[in-house]
Amino acid sequence: MTTLLFTTGTADGLDGQLSRLRSLPTLPPFSPQARGFVAEFTRRILKLPGLRGFPELATLSHWFRPAAIDHLARQAATIESGTVLSRGTVFHLAPANVDVLFAYAWLMSLLAGNRNVARLSQKPGQQRDALIGILRQMQAEGLFPEVLERTVLLTYPHDDTITRAISAHCHARIVWGGDATVAKIRAVPLAAQAIEMVFPDRFGIAVFDSHSIAAQSGQELRELARRFCNDMLWFAQQACSSPRCLYWIGSPDAIAEAKASFWPAVRDQASQFEDETAALMARITDACLLATVAEGARLEDSLAAYPIRLSVDRAGGDLREIQSGYGLITEVDLARLDLLADQLDDRDQTMVAFGLDHAQLAAFASSLPNRALDRVVPVGRALDFHHIWDGTDLFAILMRRITLPRN
Repeated sequence: MTTLLFTTGTADGLDGQLSRLRSLPTLPPFSPQARGFVAEFTRRILKLPGLRGFPELATLSHWFRPAAIDHLARQAATIESGTVLSRGTVFHLAPANVDVLFAYAWLMSLLAGNRNVARLSQKPGQQRDALIGILRQMQAEGLFPEVLERTVLLTYPHDDTITRAISAHCHARIVWGGDATVAKIRAVPLAAQAIEMVFPDRFGIAVFDSHSIAAQSGQELRELARRFCNDMLWFAQQACSSPRCLYWIGSPDAIAEAKASFWPAVRDQASQFEDETAALMARITDACLLATVAEGARLEDSLAAYPIRLSVDRAGGDLREIQSGYGLITEVDLARLDLLADQLDDRDQTMVAFGLDHAQLAAFASSLPNRALDRVVPVGRALDFHHIWDGTDLFAILMRRITLPRN
């Protein structure tokens, strides 16, 4: 059964909503109406009661500030010849583990001029409900009807029949989810002219130069620990870009000195994050399991610690597949950065780096023997969204380009 979470249409049933959407023309990319809507929508996010408790919503609002939208518009229009148009109708299948992630792709698609259908998780979420509440309020006030009427948000149990019905109407399908979800959705056919982009299971790592960590002053170390906790503990490490393994680069003495100063600062900052009982049980279970299967595994903390540290000799993708996050991090000591390459695989997406300069990172990226890594970011930026995600420009999915002859 389909439950409509937001629509401006009065048509009955899913078929009626899809037919209504199809009858609407697309808008020009980055139209004044779309820009105005996004500006008002994000302004209202910043006025939400209790916003302090949902920093990810504040980040979403900041990401779509007017100056950033201007930058996105310039990025989307950088072609040698021709013109850029919207793709048509875009079907978003949102992830269950990060409530607000769907909003980035949806707002980008809206700015691109598309009609949008988004299937959200059936699991209630405060952030999701807050965003839907803003849409309903704007609708009640009669604001931006030409934009709102091109969005349908819904939820339904995993049902191939419903997914097939929506997919038949769309020109692009964007799937966020685990490998099993991606495989299941990919089996559902699309219209012949439609395209698809999937974002399956990926993992994040952190790589720290130990000498650089040891050289941090007290205030610098506290700020670094705060940013690292944001990377790791927001969304309980369930975001694909949240680091689950920390690789230390340097001599044994330098690494030991860095750890001795870094982890107490992290513990202090981690105390500000809510630690649910279910998360505690998950990381203890994983720590015990990994201690029995990982090479050279050594528990560095009591099981009551938050986060729990587990030192291992090697932490390849198979180990990160077992580890579910929730405040558990594995650590590997390496003498040199180049020794990291063979521990990474295609599923490793984000590398949070500290103390490594551009030349070192560029040389390392060029040496990777496989598809590993799509982004390298400073500490504190792991969860930042970007229109290039998993190595693909989302505008290539959300827009189409008509080539024209030169004069």
